[in-house]
Amino acid sequence: MRIRKIKRTTKYTLLIITLMILFNLAFGVILSKAALKAMRAQIDERMLDISNTAAAMINGDDLAKMTADDQGSPEYQRVMENLTYFQDNIELSYIYCIMQVGEREFVFGVDPTIENPGEFGSPIVYTDALYNASKGKADVDDEPYEDDWGKFYSAYSPVYDSNGDVAGIVAVDFEARWYQNRIKQLGTITIGFTVLAFVFSLGLSVIIATRFRKSFMHLYKKMNDLSVGIETLVHEVAPESETEDYTSLASIESKNGFGDAVDLLGDKINVMQARLAKQIEVIRSRAYVDSLTGLNNRTSYEEYVNRLEKKLIDGLRISFSVVVFDINQLKAVNDTFGHEYGDMVIVSVAKDISRFFEGHRIYRIGGDEFVCILEDVDPSVNIERIREEVDKKNLESPILHDSSFEIGVSIGCATYDPAVDYGYMEVFNRADTAMYADKRAFYQTHQDRRNKESEHK
Repeated sequence: MRIRKIKRTTKYTLLIITLMILFNLAFGVILSKAALKAMRAQIDERMLDISNTAAAMINGDDLAKMTADDQGSPEYQRVMENLTYFQDNIELSYIYCIMQVGEREFVFGVDPTIENPGEFGSPIVYTDALYNASKGKADVDDEPYEDDWGKFYSAYSPVYDSNGDVAGIVAVDFEARWYQNRIKQLGTITIGFTVLAFVFSLGLSVIIATRFRKSFMHLYKKMNDLSVGIETLVHEVAPESETEDYTSLASIESKNGFGDAVDLLGDKINVMQARLAKQIEVIRSRAYVDSLTGLNNRTSYEEYVNRLEKKLIDGLRISFSVVVFDINQLKAVNDTFGHEYGDMVIVSVAKDISRFFEGHRIYRIGGDEFVCILEDVDPSVNIERIREEVDKKNLESPILHDSSFEIGVSIGCATYDPAVDYGYMEVFNRADTAMYADKRAFYQTHQDRRNKESEHK
């Protein structure tokens, strides 16, 4: 009877392990597809950022009436200079203008390529993304196409004339090999995790079949070390991610009472799978997003400022305003009600800023400091609306309905003036100075109000 029981247990154990191996393979395939889809979306977004920026810098009226005979004209040279800037300073293969000559027929326009440029008026390979751009929607190729210059994925952005019509299209080419290599980088990590799980499950099936509990538990502890190693590797990819606390070996053993080795193994693999599933969200994630407010973070801010400074150094004509925000009384709120409530105040103010300046670049650059960079927008109206919104919330708050904890937002703004500003920091410093002046006025008003209340008492 004992021999029969051992055989029956072994078969059952092997069946469970086989099912877990198959599950790991299926899970790995799903995980890989999700990770690759997320990486592709990020690459496509970067390609569109380049083509959209280039298209925004081109005068659509000049492009709309351009012909092959206009080569060398001032209008032609302006378009050529804008495209050349991107060709020389951005990591891409080619950038050029496309003209539409029929419903689904397109030809080369201005091409700044030095060697073997596309001849003005020569045909362009048709793609669905190119057609979408001709209808006013920027798009990226889903599949690579091939022409005389190579095999590419391209991003296309429409250029509008003063009437709002599509005057032409800016195309940005990226080699298919570069595009696919970027996607494979993340795929390699995900596949590595899957292979580790598969190899480990296969090894464990052999150990369990031997029925040596001591050897099995020793290997199980090694599996726990591997789990920590996977966690460490994931943190190298996304160091700011928040993960669940490790499920300890002791807690699993206590739960099972060492009574069922198969259950022990199943629980541990479930823990590892849960960690890997959580990390796919981190891999997709927000290297440039503030975790508390959902706004752009300081890293994103510094990168954009560097790009803005480069445009100014290169002499490009741009217009922008900088608005600096700082929450008043936040320290008093944190000290009195706790940092959790203080975080709620930060999130509330961030939502107000996002609502009033929707579509513009908004950053959280410190604990309670925010910066909004606006292009060709007068921010004064929205600033007053933010003040009114914060004052209204302050009066309605059941906790802060106390003059000693009146919350406010100090705001300062400045607009770039090429006659006095050398770069971005001069504009920021003027906005920051105005914000601190506003803060001093807030606290002075607040103190005067408290003094009057004391006199009445």
